Amino acid sequence: MLCTHGTMIISTSTVNKDIQSFPPFASLPSELLIEIFSTCSLTGDWHIPLTLSKVCRLWRDLIVSAPCIWQTIVVLESRRAMSSIRTQAELWVTRSSPLPFNVVLKLTDFERLLPIMSCFLPNIARWMRCTITYDGRIFETSLSDLTLSSPRRILHHLDILLKTPFEDVAGDDEDDVIFFSCGSTTYRHISMRVATTKLPHTEMVNPLLFTSLDISETAFEYSVRSPDLLRFLAHCPNLEHLYFHGLSNDEGTLNAPPPSIALPRLHTLLLDQVCNQRSILSHLHLPALRELHLRHINVDYSLEPYHVSEEGDSDDESHDFSQSPHSDLHTGMGIRKLLSRSHPPLEILDMDLSDMRTKDFRWVFDKLSDLKQFSIVGSDMSDSVVALFMPFVVKDGDGEQMSVRLPQLSVLKMYSCQQLSGDALVKTLSARVHYTDHATPDATLKTVVISSCNDFTAGNAQELSWDLHDRLHVS
Repeated sequence: MLCTHGTMIISTSTVNKDIQSFPPFASLPSELLIEIFSTCSLTGDWHIPLTLSKVCRLWRDLIVSAPCIWQTIVVLESRRAMSSIRTQAELWVTRSSPLPFNVVLKLTDFERLLPIMSCFLPNIARWMRCTITYDGRIFETSLSDLTLSSPRRILHHLDILLKTPFEDVAGDDEDDVIFFSCGSTTYRHISMRVATTKLPHTEMVNPLLFTSLDISETAFEYSVRSPDLLRFLAHCPNLEHLYFHGLSNDEGTLNAPPPSIALPRLHTLLLDQVCNQRSILSHLHLPALRELHLRHINVDYSLEPYHVSEEGDSDDESHDFSQSPHSDLHTGMGIRKLLSRSHPPLEILDMDLSDMRTKDFRWVFDKLSDLKQFSIVGSDMSDSVVALFMPFVVKDGDGEQMSVRLPQLSVLKMYSCQQLSGDALVKTLSARVHYTDHATPDATLKTVVISSCNDFTAGNAQELSWDLHDRLHVS
């Protein structure tokens, strides 16, 4: 129909007829509906699948039964409780199974990155891509192609830098957050690096199943107190390697004892440049520990006393010289408590600018029946400690017999130990190998390194080489 001005006018009856001729939405093939819903789920609103499922029963049944609609998990972190984010993650991961899924994470608080990521890490085998948006930055990571022949994925290493995120410390602030993988045709090791000003613990919702953890302090204002470190470690039950690099910042007196944490798989522990070694060592249960490395722990200033007094806290009866008496006490007492609690099969004890009192060396050496390697750098250990390597007489019901501390010791390394004498080393080590070479030839000293010990002279080296021969290395 035309109006007087020549304009086409469509009658109401014509429109109704066209609408009636259009097929009902419900009559569309299920495959097409699923494709439409999948496209809608990519628009950025995390709740779209839930909203669409409320329209009618048909849509709900299709959406719940179609894993592809749930493959993209959009997490808008702003002002959302961790319980809400965890519920969303669990629902989307479950409904997208068995397909791979992608995570799109939009952050307003970078400190919450690790707790949110923990919601997805247990399903790392199906995680394909991760996109993180924060403060105008976008980080995209592909966790390798997912094919039937892909190797098994293992959460390998977590590297935590304690610093303000994206504040350049070493020219690498672009690496404050990164996923990367490496491995063989059988296993693919997934690693992650995160920058944060504090270790999360109260918000952590899922265990972090990494086998290796490296925590590094970069500024005094972000130093970790031992209770916070231990509470965080409670979320890392699969750890086999733990490295903690501090800044020798005294945490002061604790108001309450820290929690005791069990890491049943841990076999390597390194503490570097810390002052809270006693609190950390005293509250870890490490029944599988085989290597303990203590580095740059000696300090020449006073430390706050431990929160409780324990057996062994009394003065050292030997009264040996020490440039670091307070840290010597904390280190020795921490190792005592660790060994008493865990009874680990410790094989390597490495002490680099880390010392103990003579009484602690004696106590520790009496307990380490499995130790194979002992190395020490810059120690104030005296001839009294050196004498602990000597064979000694043990009286029992059958009379007297000879024995040695550290009966499995095969490698002994001493660097820059200036308080011991060369004569004491010659006397002790010669006597030890005379005994162990014959009594326990499979458990005797095989390597002895003595370096930069000023009182160990060339004459001492010549005399000791008569017994050790090519097992002695001197520099």
